Amino acid sequence: MFLCAVISILLVVGFVSIAGESTISGNFSKAHQQRFLEGDIIFQGTDSEQCRAIKKATHSKFTHVGIIIMEHGALYVLEAVEPVQITPLKNWIERGDKGYYTLMRMKDRETYLVPEKIAKARQLGEEMKGKQYDLYFNWSDDQLYCSELVWKLYKKAFDLELCPLKKLKDFDLSSPEVRAIMEKRYGKNPPLEEQVVAPSDIAASRLLYVVEKNNLR
Repeated sequence: MFLCAVISILLVVGFVSIAGESTISGNFSKAHQQRFLEGDIIFQGTDSEQCRAIKKATHSKFTHVGIIIMEHGALYVLEAVEPVQITPLKNWIERGDKGYYTLMRMKDRETYLVPEKIAKARQLGEEMKGKQYDLYFNWSDDQLYCSELVWKLYKKAFDLELCPLKKLKDFDLSSPEVRAIMEKRYGKNPPLEEQVVAPSDIAASRLLYVVEKNNLR
C-alpha cells in the first residue's frame, strides 16, 4: 500500500512463548524489558519527504509498523524493509523520530496467541523473510510492505483481521507531497482501487490496546 511502503522497516518470525517476556541490552531498563511481549505490534514515525507525505495521506503520526519477536533471548522486530528481515528492537526504535514508539497488544491475548497458532506464525514469518519490499503496494504475497506484513501474518496465523482493508482512493491524496510521490511511482494512472492497509489503520484496531507510548531520548 502506498502509505506504508514509502519508508522501509519492520516484522519478523520469532514467536517462541505465549507470554514470554524478553531481555534487551542498551538504554532499556528492566521495567521496559518486561513491557515487550512476542506478538506485540509496535509503531513509529520517521521524518523524510516520503514519510511526511504518508502522514498527510493518513492524517496520522505513524509511518511504520512491525511485530515484536524474540530470538536467542533478545528482542527484535520483524519488518518489511528491503528485504523483509528482523532488526534488533533497540536499533529499530532509534531509527524512529526522536526514539518515539507506541506499543500495542491484542486484547484477550491468551485466547488468540495459543501454542499451535504461534507455531504457524513462526512458519509464516520464516516464509516472509527475504521477500522484497513492495514499493507499489500491491496486495499480492510476492512482495510486502510493513503494514501488509503485519495484517497478513495475523490473518493467516491467528485468523484475525486487525482492521478493515481500504482502497488507495480512500486516503487523502490531495496534498502536493502525496500527489508528487504518486505520480513518480505510478505515473498518471495510480491504482486507486487497490486494496491497502496503513499503519494508522492497524493502530485504530478495536482488537488492540496501547501498552505504552515512550520516548527513550
